[in-house]
Amino acid sequence: MTRTYFSLAGCSMMAMALASGVHAQEAAVDDGKPAMSEEVPAIVVTAQRRAQNLQDVPLAVSALDSSQLKNAVVQSVTNLDGKIPNVILEPVGAIPIAGTYAIRGLGYSDVQSATEPTVGVEVDGVYQARNVGTVQDFYDIDQVSILRGPQGTLYGRNTIGGVVSLRTKLPGDRLAVEALGTLGSYGRREFRGSIEGPVIEDLLKLRVSMLETHYSGFYHNDYEGGDGRRLGKRNVSGVRGTLVLTPAYNFDATLIVDHSDEKGTGTPLTNVSLPGMVLPAYGYPADPDQPPYHTNVNGFPDGDMRADIRTTGETLQLNWAPGGVKLTSITGYRRTASAVDSDFDGTPISFLNIANHERHRQFSEELRVASDNDGSPLTYVFGLYYLWQRYNNDTAQTGLIFGGEDAGSKLITAQTSKSYAVFGQIDYKVTDRLTLTVGGRYSHDRKRFTIQPLFYPASQTFSKPFNDFSPKAAISYQWTKSLLTYVQYSRGYRSGGFNGRAGNFDVVGPYDAEHVDSFEGGLKSSWFGNRLIANLAIFTADYSDMQQSVQQVLPGTTINQTLTTNAASATLRGVEGELTARPVRGLTVTGTFGYLDAHFNDFTANLGDGLGEIDRSNLPLSFAPKWNASLTGTYELETDLGTFTFQGSGRYQSRIYTSFTPLNVQTDAFIRPKNVSFDASIGFQSLDEHWRVSLYGKNLSDLNLMNNSFSLGSLLALRAYQPPREFGVQLGLSF
Repeated sequence: MTRTYFSLAGCSMMAMALASGVHAQEAAVDDGKPAMSEEVPAIVVTAQRRAQNLQDVPLAVSALDSSQLKNAVVQSVTNLDGKIPNVILEPVGAIPIAGTYAIRGLGYSDVQSATEPTVGVEVDGVYQARNVGTVQDFYDIDQVSILRGPQGTLYGRNTIGGVVSLRTKLPGDRLAVEALGTLGSYGRREFRGSIEGPVIEDLLKLRVSMLETHYSGFYHNDYEGGDGRRLGKRNVSGVRGTLVLTPAYNFDATLIVDHSDEKGTGTPLTNVSLPGMVLPAYGYPADPDQPPYHTNVNGFPDGDMRADIRTTGETLQLNWAPGGVKLTSITGYRRTASAVDSDFDGTPISFLNIANHERHRQFSEELRVASDNDGSPLTYVFGLYYLWQRYNNDTAQTGLIFGGEDAGSKLITAQTSKSYAVFGQIDYKVTDRLTLTVGGRYSHDRKRFTIQPLFYPASQTFSKPFNDFSPKAAISYQWTKSLLTYVQYSRGYRSGGFNGRAGNFDVVGPYDAEHVDSFEGGLKSSWFGNRLIANLAIFTADYSDMQQSVQQVLPGTTINQTLTTNAASATLRGVEGELTARPVRGLTVTGTFGYLDAHFNDFTANLGDGLGEIDRSNLPLSFAPKWNASLTGTYELETDLGTFTFQGSGRYQSRIYTSFTPLNVQTDAFIRPKNVSFDASIGFQSLDEHWRVSLYGKNLSDLNLMNNSFSLGSLLALRAYQPPREFGVQLGLSF
């Protein structure tokens, strides 16, 4: 019934478009709006900490503005998965509010706060230091930029894979109200709204936006003693206020305050344990006949599972341009509290339950001075950076694995980290066409880590400093106004740390920092009067002292501990291409492709099982598809009634390994097969732009794709899935 409704609605909209479109093409509609451009619109990014046209940036950068996000019905950064070459953007299994972000094969798929991520995430210029909370529903997002490759010079630590940068909308100069409602599959009900305008003319502007989301989830719990309800529920409430003060023509201050409260059950896990593991011995081997999106769990002893997170943040950005230079200060303070109670075995018995509760705080300050003289051949940016963060975590583990349903213990950890950095980058135009770039960043990190392992009566504290210098050098050549080529070397740095899941004090660490040395060559070009944009990047990178998660058996038990060690080195090579074309009026075609050869050179470790060191040097890196591609077509048809927008997109990924502990398990249960998925949307916006309606479908081929997999050594193996096919309708109003 639902599919029939959407099909009929879509056909009706197409018929209306065709009926009115003929007249619209014969005579332009004189509504005061600018004519539809035949050029690919320019996008301004701040990838090099200054505003530049995307095509003028000698880096592998992809960016989507608010109109592109709207047409693609992007509700979270994970909706962009597969649409950027060699980029993976997915949630982490049972904790959907944490991100599995991988760029060019360098990824991180865990929620352990003692371990640093490999891809940096920043919102309005503020680095998000913790992986949990980086996946949240979009509202009022103005632009998403993704920088591929190490960004150590200007973005600092933990950006060895790249950076995901989100920028929220600023208030406008006139009073405006926007509202967007969504109804979709699996009980999806969403509302996004905003109001903006001047508070004091030419001095103070304000924008307030909010989000309310309710989602029932797509997993069915077949547990015999349960109530038959779905799992994967999410209820989200968010609000953001943005205040912009401009007391002088060369000074502005922007204050952003945001709060988000999310409550849900988390994504259930499916048991895919192998016959030789411990869990099948309790009578629950993996069920090959269990359909996807079905699970059979009893939850916690009280029957409830949850994945809740509350975040609050303040950002203050000050800009002053006294003449010839621009001074910028970005101050950020964030607090996060999360509580995740998981049935971590995917069976009706209480084999392993995990309750992970954590509080995190961070404060950061960045001061920059940048050149502000367009006529000078020399441009520069220098800066100082400081980050303080602290987390407190207690993780209770109970279940039959410890001898009884209620048996178990708590793992208690806390860490305080301080990071200091000084950085700079200089670009010098040797000629009008040739530019030389040099840069570098010196970082000093210090960590103080406290841990009380499972079944230990007391804690111990450890500390360690980490130092790094990350240089950059590049040459770019502007052959014509529409053709830029570049080559560059850059280094990325991921801070070392301590093992937050250590089973005893002897293996707490520390482990060392890891580094990536990357060489990249690229081309950026536009053709036929900017109706065709074609960009290409080729890269190779050497990855040393790789931090890899390894499951080891605790001596004298069947219990595993997850340890991070510098167990590997790797080489990464690849090619990336992006193309955007406007072949005819109203039609935009975007295509991407990526090739990635990401393999270990050396990967050995001891699992503590008495078998000595094992060698997995033949394995590919996790979340590193060898081939990936996407194609999106968007057609806008202006008529006397308004504008119709039709969009369809397809994505291809070759098979990938999805486990974050690849040393331990080699099985097809952890490999996502190659796949092709499709999305589509149809939208209509009124002539006065006061209202719009759209229909959308995601995963139209209804693929049952594994999102993530987990192995607890010889204990058990689990799998989480991506959402099945979804449909929805949106209604938007603006005044």
